[in-house]
Amino acid sequence: MLTAQEYTHYSEWMVASEMKRTAHPYNLNFSPWGAQWSYQVGIELDAMLDVYLKYKSVAVLKYLKEYPAKMIASDGNITNYVQSDYNLDNVRPAHFLLRYYQNFPANKELLALNTLFKQLEEQPRTTNGVWWHKAIYANQVWLDGVFMGMPFYTLAAPLLKPGEETDIYDDAVNQMTTTDKKTYDAATDLWKHAWSEAKIFWADEVTGQSQHTWGRALGWYAMALVEVLDALPEDYTRRQEIVEVFQHVMASVVKYQDETSGVWFDVLDVVDDRNYLEATCSSMFAYCLLKGFRMGYLDASYQQAGIKAYRGIVKEFVKKNTNNTISLTKCCEVSGLGPENKPNRDGSFEYYMSENVRDNDPKGIGPFVWASLEMEELGYQVDNLDEDLTTDLRSSFLSDDVNEDKASNQHSVYGNAWFDLGGRKIADGNISSSQIRKGIYVHNGKKISRK
Repeated sequence: MLTAQEYTHYSEWMVASEMKRTAHPYNLNFSPWGAQWSYQVGIELDAMLDVYLKYKSVAVLKYLKEYPAKMIASDGNITNYVQSDYNLDNVRPAHFLLRYYQNFPANKELLALNTLFKQLEEQPRTTNGVWWHKAIYANQVWLDGVFMGMPFYTLAAPLLKPGEETDIYDDAVNQMTTTDKKTYDAATDLWKHAWSEAKIFWADEVTGQSQHTWGRALGWYAMALVEVLDALPEDYTRRQEIVEVFQHVMASVVKYQDETSGVWFDVLDVVDDRNYLEATCSSMFAYCLLKGFRMGYLDASYQQAGIKAYRGIVKEFVKKNTNNTISLTKCCEVSGLGPENKPNRDGSFEYYMSENVRDNDPKGIGPFVWASLEMEELGYQVDNLDEDLTTDLRSSFLSDDVNEDKASNQHSVYGNAWFDLGGRKIADGNISSSQIRKGIYVHNGKKISRK
């Protein structure tokens, strides 16, 4: 493994730091007392997998493999997983597991994936067709839950439900656009943390919405939109509906970016001295801005906002430790709404401010690693973060009427590389499209189909 002096990339440095802090991946959610099947672990391992796929570290791969080896039995049973809880949080590790399976297929992982997909097929829904967040949160839709379930639902459709993909995609679009309408607040141009059909104690009596926009909740939603777009085929007829929701979300996010620091506050719609700059949502927004531009959903101004945000994250939140590891500080540990036996979780600003803040929360580490990988595709490293590597950005992204032959000679801030729809580089530049296997790719900011 590289020493600190040899790290040129923040993504590798942060992953190595986490592996040094936590010997086993199943304890990443601050759980030294036992192995945890949890969304927190799932999101961090998902990001670590991308670091492995880019930099091919044997140590990272060994770490990743330990999680399914520990958590999934030979018959596909998952440790500590109970389907009848209908907890969307417990589906999120399936996104990592599916991508892991695609690279390292084994039957027990496939059995587990089918179990987790079955939960989504049977998940209780509101009367307008959106999944409940959990069985204990009946008739409630949280922005968090969209991220926990929808990316896996769409990504797994071709593998687990061949022939039914379009119905699943339609269901996903219906749920996400309904969530958009039910949680959106025109007065602030933001999305509330959650919506309750049953008008629980934390919900507005008229709208059913919670009181405020919690930064991480909106971050979950933004990342869900990006990941669902990764999964939806280019020729799927309703894909643009998700693109437009994503564009609206990111336009609003930029409005609330702190001008001085470049990052975001824990509660977006409150100006108060008790509010604080928060690392997890800032990492999520930076990642979505950078990737949204690279995938062609956003214009160059959003990439500039993402670069500013990332620089702010490193300045405000990244701390170098005496043992040559780095930490991500100022991470909100948790914020939720209810249930009835927890009346303090009422969605008030005072409630959000009462929750603990800690270092190295996996809900921030994963998005920080993803944002770092986006910056690294631009050429940014630990030692050149303040340089401007993105001059003449607009010239690197082509209009629809530019033909592919011209595109192959066009200067690109991504080194003319080819990417899959998940944003992973699959080929370096200076090769022709005929040398790329069949599929849909992003090249010089355009989606290109090789048939």
